[in-house]
Amino acid sequence: MSSPQVYIRNKLHGWLPASIISSDEKIAKVKVDVPVSVGSDDENCETKTEELDIKLSEYEGGNLPLQNVKESGEIIEMADMCDLPYLHEAAIVYNLKSRHKAKKPYTRVGDIVIAVNPFQWIDGLYSDDTRSNFSEKLVWSSDSGGDAKSELPPHVYETSSLAYRGLAVDNQDQAILVSGESGAGKTETVKIVMSHLASIQSSDSTASSDSSTSPTAGLSSVVKRVLDGNPLLEAFGNAKTTRNDNSSRFGKYIQLQFDVEDATAASFSGRRVPSCILAGSYCDTYLLEKTRVVGHEHPERTYHIFYQLLDAPDAEKTKIWSGLAGTHFSSFKYVGDTETKKIEGRTDAQSWERTVYALNLLGVSGDVFLTLMKAVAIVLQLGNLDFAVDPQNEDGSIVSTSDELTKLADAMGVATDDVSKALTARTVIAGKDVYTVPLNASDARDTRDAFAKEIYQQIFDWLVKSINNATTAENNYADAKDVEEFGLIGLLDIFGFESFKINRFEQLCINYANEKLQQKYTIDIFRSVQEEYEFEGIQLEDVTFSDNVDVLKLVEGRMGLISVLNEECVRPKGNDSSFVSKVKTMNKDMTCLISERLHRPEEFAIEHYAGVVKYDATNFVQKNMDSIPKDLLECASKSTNKLISVELKAAADAKMAAKPSGGGRGKKASSMTVATKFRHQLTQLMSNISKTRTRYIRCIKPNPEKRPFLMNIPSSVDQLRCAGVVAAVTISRVAFPNRLMHDTVIERFSCLSSTHIDYDNTEEKKDDAGEESRWKDVADTLLSDLLKPLETTDEENGGAIKKAYVMGKTRVYFRLGALEYLENQRMNALGVLAVKIQTIIRGFVAHSVYRRIKSTTIQLQAARRRTKERNAYIKTLDAVLTLECWTRIAAAKARLLNLRKTKAATIIESCWRMHVAKSDLQKKKEAAVYIQKMTRGAIQRPIYKQLKVEAAEEARVNSKLAALQKRLADAEMKWIQADKARIEAEKKAAAGQAAAGAGAVPVQAAPLAVPAPQAGFVSDEPSDDSLKGISLQQKALIDESGKMLEYLRNEVFKLRGKNYLLRTDVTQLKEANATLTEHNSSVSASFEALKQHATQLSKTNMKLIVDTSQYKQEVTKLRTEVKSTSYSAKKEVAKLREELKKKEQAHQDEIVRLKRELGKKSRSGGDNSSSSNKNNNKRDDASSVRKNSKNKRSPAMLDDDEDADGDEYRPRITSEKQHRKAGRGSRSNNNKSNSSSSGKSKGSKNSNNKKNSNNNNNDNSSQKSGNTGGGSGTKKSSTASGNPFRKKGNKNKGGDSKGGNKAKESSNSTPAAKSSLASALSSKPSSSSGGTTTKISSGKPLLKTLQQTPKKTTTVSSLSKALKK
Repeated sequence: MSSPQVYIRNKLHGWLPASIISSDEKIAKVKVDVPVSVGSDDENCETKTEELDIKLSEYEGGNLPLQNVKESGEIIEMADMCDLPYLHEAAIVYNLKSRHKAKKPYTRVGDIVIAVNPFQWIDGLYSDDTRSNFSEKLVWSSDSGGDAKSELPPHVYETSSLAYRGLAVDNQDQAILVSGESGAGKTETVKIVMSHLASIQSSDSTASSDSSTSPTAGLSSVVKRVLDGNPLLEAFGNAKTTRNDNSSRFGKYIQLQFDVEDATAASFSGRRVPSCILAGSYCDTYLLEKTRVVGHEHPERTYHIFYQLLDAPDAEKTKIWSGLAGTHFSSFKYVGDTETKKIEGRTDAQSWERTVYALNLLGVSGDVFLTLMKAVAIVLQLGNLDFAVDPQNEDGSIVSTSDELTKLADAMGVATDDVSKALTARTVIAGKDVYTVPLNASDARDTRDAFAKEIYQQIFDWLVKSINNATTAENNYADAKDVEEFGLIGLLDIFGFESFKINRFEQLCINYANEKLQQKYTIDIFRSVQEEYEFEGIQLEDVTFSDNVDVLKLVEGRMGLISVLNEECVRPKGNDSSFVSKVKTMNKDMTCLISERLHRPEEFAIEHYAGVVKYDATNFVQKNMDSIPKDLLECASKSTNKLISVELKAAADAKMAAKPSGGGRGKKASSMTVATKFRHQLTQLMSNISKTRTRYIRCIKPNPEKRPFLMNIPSSVDQLRCAGVVAAVTISRVAFPNRLMHDTVIERFSCLSSTHIDYDNTEEKKDDAGEESRWKDVADTLLSDLLKPLETTDEENGGAIKKAYVMGKTRVYFRLGALEYLENQRMNALGVLAVKIQTIIRGFVAHSVYRRIKSTTIQLQAARRRTKERNAYIKTLDAVLTLECWTRIAAAKARLLNLRKTKAATIIESCWRMHVAKSDLQKKKEAAVYIQKMTRGAIQRPIYKQLKVEAAEEARVNSKLAALQKRLADAEMKWIQADKARIEAEKKAAAGQAAAGAGAVPVQAAPLAVPAPQAGFVSDEPSDDSLKGISLQQKALIDESGKMLEYLRNEVFKLRGKNYLLRTDVTQLKEANATLTEHNSSVSASFEALKQHATQLSKTNMKLIVDTSQYKQEVTKLRTEVKSTSYSAKKEVAKLREELKKKEQAHQDEIVRLKRELGKKSRSGGDNSSSSNKNNNKRDDASSVRKNSKNKRSPAMLDDDEDADGDEYRPRITSEKQHRKAGRGSRSNNNKSNSSSSGKSKGSKNSNNKKNSNNNNNDNSSQKSGNTGGGSGTKKSSTASGNPFRKKGNKNKGGDSKGGNKAKESSNSTPAAKSSLASALSSKPSSSSGGTTTKISSGKPLLKTLQQTPKKTTTVSSLSKALKK
């Protein structure tokens, strides 16, 4: 059974879920999973389980807050948190976290809608269907009974729809208050609500389902101006902060003006709900953050309009002011560089176009637009001014950036000296005297910043007035004259409660506004609780809750912060420290004012409804003054920019015209302060809101990292406190902290009742209101019995019994501690039942284990028996398989032999076909080459002859030309020598004239030599002038040169003609060559085809070679097997030899004995005829032995390979050496034999030699030799050797006629072999038979004699029989 689930406080994680292990009146021991890291994703991070002791005194009522969980442990999620069984701070935040994770950003607490920023667009959340659904159910539905909200999920459309219906049906002005910290989504929520309100009346709304900010299509121009005024306020009043990229740095209260139809007129028209037409709007702004104009922290930004202006096209910037040409963010100190390039998905350039469009829609265009933007540029240019100490006056200052000052003066249209004087000096009026006081550099910078802030404030105020002029119903609605009073729906978008490390004047004003709103919020919540109790029929007792009246009194009271601050502003030497001191002294009895010893003189703290906030009063007095020096006003009034000159002067006049109600100088000065003005605005705002039906939307920023669908518990709890949600829960649950439905009470606690509840026979009863309450009496009876120990006596009511609960119409309201008591009793009762259930379960588990063990044992036994039987079966199966394998092996060997023969034949056929194809290819290739050779020769021979003739002719011409060139060079050389001689003669003549004097007769000069002709030019006929004074020899040379040139010209002409003819021949040769090339290509194609065929044949050949290699490998394996078989056979032969040796020894002994006996008989004179008869008998016995040996041959004495006939075997030959000895012995003993026997011996020798040579070759070669029939072959050699064991009449099938003759000769020699064996057994030393002589002596055993014989050996059994005989 699970233990009670509770929440415990944690400093790092806010609230953590835990389970109670044990508990007493003071300490509760709990088990909790604590996240290791601190952040927004606590669920997905690692955790460690701890057991903690919790002091119950630290929790309200001495009880830990219970979790809202089901029996399965799953958290209970409610759309309306009023329906939660246990409603407290931890339950609220974990309910919000569960819905936020499920992409449900909206949750309601009664009439309050809590909006958690999802940081991601959720499809379908703001679609047209969703809008129309809320409008239909909450506005236009005819069914007014019941709570229509319960049928719909929480949404901001719920608030806007109820506000619209309240205005249309109840004719009561509405107000929607949207609050939250920066980044919580206040501005977006206001835009969504405005869009919905504008589209409710329109039956054909075309608002985009994907955007909530521009649903202006199809609406009137007034509505468009109302909705599109938001981008302008965002551009001039929003900026990027560390918490939000588009944070509103001002508060605004937008009053949407509706033309509400009269209810009577609507009923006559058949409409149940009067129509409300959006006619216009009016906007009030509060507390613009002017300090952001002159400075901001990194990575924050100043207001968006500055970045949009600087990111605009250069053409537009130049049109506004020439000083903006080519500028960027870093060009102005008030702006500076920024890392943020986009805001809400739009660049600054895109936002600039949107701002320009919105201004045009409001009528701000042309010169007015240029004036507005130029004023913004002036603010930027002011930031570029810098100041330095005046060299002539240490207390004064000068503008150190003269270029920037010149640009500023040009932008303002004011003289440079006037601007410089206004910023560096201040005019002081003392009575009738006027003084000019110089300002130091620091004061000058403050003056510059104050001037920039004031200009921007007036720009913002002017923009708001322009928007109001363009959107107010009085000025823009067509039927404004027919409307007596417009209905209002106010939308308040104001800054949430702020608490930073350093809190200044702005935070005090913001928190003061939130305190005023919290007071209104508390009153509204108390009223809603009162209405709920009245509906349930419960008497409302005295409800005590925390109020913030003392905080408001501290701020706005007679001796409050604002009054003391105004007094310090009026006082000549008022300062911040004096202000703080006076506040602490005058309000020391205030419990909300906190004064600690560690505070600095400028520090004080206030305990607000959301927590304690410490303020730093530095510059409070200066910021509250908010006055601009007279010198700056005069400088601004001289500006050509109308917005600056007119608006600043009008603002100053308005401040001077403001007069207090009581009169007096001090009150007049205090009425111009910022705090006083803000208090008046706030008072007016609260007055307007108090006249309306107020609805609330609380925006929550779930995590500082802006990660979608994650919630940081501590941060969210702080925001819930600041939003007043926790306070609302406290007020609603102060008398009855817990409440449950009647059926839920019976379902959860009926197990504690001692009596049975009959649910089926319970009668449905009705209360006074007429509503059905099926379980009310049952729940009352049940709780009366269970909560009797908690009943108390009320002495004030005469000792009446006060129960721990109160029965309402639909719910049961529990007093403090009652529900916790019931939960503990329920846990104890369920614990007893759990023990019984566990007993049954344990018994069931034990029985299940026993049955499982029994079943397992049976299975093991069966498996063991099965294994034993299977092993026996496997042994039998293996034996059967072995027999089958041997049988298959025998059959497979037979098939293998056949396949080898077939394969060998196939290889031979393939090789023959390949040889034929190669021969054919070679012949065709040679023919093609020969044809090409002859064709090329026939074509090239005439060309070669012609070229040879041309080469000879060219050589002859070149030789002649060389001779002519040589002669011409010699002539030129002579000419040059003659010219040199002439020059020498002229020099000598000139020298002689000089010596003769002036009166001598001048000698006639030598004739001038003809100048040498230029290179490349020869004259045909020399002129007469050139021939004067030339010798005859020179003339002859000239004539000869002319003839030579003429001859050369003729030769060149002839060569040109021959060249033309050669070119023609070359052209013809090229054509012939092209023809030959085509022919060659065809021949090449044929050759390629033949080549491909040859390639295919080569591949086939390669394949055959590979197959051959494989066959060789198989043959090698078979030979290895044959060798192994031969080795085993040799072993058997060795054994037989040993036996034969023994028998031979016995035989020799027998022969010796027989010899002795024969010797004795011969000596005794025995008859010769009797000995010859004995020899004949012995021959007959040997013959019979040979006949028997043919039929009884031992397999061990046969050869391994069978003959081609399959019934004959090769003779076993011991060695080649023994064979030769046998041959020599046969030749030596056959000198007296005939020629036929000699031929037989030679044939036997040749056959044996062939056999020995063929045994060294592989099986394939032996098969080929046998098939070709070149002689008798290796397998038929025994036929030619005259083997006595061969069958008579057997022919050699594989040999030729010669082999057949040899076989016949071998058959004829059989009697001789018989006689040789008989003679071997006889007592004679030698005998000749069939050309082979076998000598038996005591030194050579009979076995060796038999091995030397090149015949087939006899079997051991036949030989032994013969020896015995």
